[in-house]
Amino acid sequence: MGVEHILPHSGIPLMISRMMASPRIRQNRLEWLPKEAQISKRGDIMYFVGCLPYYDVLFEDLDFKGTKIAQSAVMLLNKMGIRPVLLENERCCGHDLLWNGDFDSFEGLARLNLKDIEETQVTRVVFTCPECYSAIKKDYPEFFGNLGFEPLHISEFLLEFIEKGKLRFDTKIPKKVTYQDPCSLGRYLEIYDAPRKLITSVPGTELVEMERSRENAECCGVSAWINCNQYSNEEQIKRLEEVKRTGADQLITACPKCQIHLKCATSRKALNKLDGMNIEIRDLTELMAQAMNLNVR
Repeated sequence: MGVEHILPHSGIPLMISRMMASPRIRQNRLEWLPKEAQISKRGDIMYFVGCLPYYDVLFEDLDFKGTKIAQSAVMLLNKMGIRPVLLENERCCGHDLLWNGDFDSFEGLARLNLKDIEETQVTRVVFTCPECYSAIKKDYPEFFGNLGFEPLHISEFLLEFIEKGKLRFDTKIPKKVTYQDPCSLGRYLEIYDAPRKLITSVPGTELVEMERSRENAECCGVSAWINCNQYSNEEQIKRLEEVKRTGADQLITACPKCQIHLKCATSRKALNKLDGMNIEIRDLTELMAQAMNLNVR
């Protein structure tokens, strides 16, 4: 049986991750940066991008623009007076390989990432991908001991500045939105409030909850590129039906994979079970950049 019959997307996402586990590989990891973006090679704050640039290519047919999430994050940090450290040869965090049982490749990636991060001497690492965040915050210490830096999801980081009065969103966005709790951010790390506080801090934006939210939220259907079948499709249909009942204009999530999976379901109208479904799905970081009136291409 070929790999395409076992893993979704012909196993390509996992193959890319395994390739990055080689110490010899060199990547063009910063081509997506806006020309006006300001970054550093040394500093206190790092932004860990994850596999967003690769997902842009893999899921072009879904109009997924992962680099727009990354661009939004960097421009937000710049707006806050931060020139984040970015790794020129950053690798996959290894989350998906760990969940697929490929411990050797996971450990290889983790060692390379930890070495590169520690060499920059950063004290905090910010993530827009909750799976990267979960892997480095929870899994890396289990394999390698305590980290020499503090991992933070971008929602936690931005909320710190808002609560200290150092960040305000002035641009009015008159939208009704609902929020999809990613499993890695919610169930695994119990971060439910920070994304919601950010959304409700945007002038004009109304947050409406789905019937199941927070710890009871429906999964987007699949994780770690393990499978994509009728069962995961049914999960997506149920979730999108909940979205539709809220009457929201936009579905906001904080996980690239949630966006990919739910966009996939809406693109094929989930086997004709979502007729009339027309909702924009976007990342929390993009909403925050819009609220700061940042022109992210």
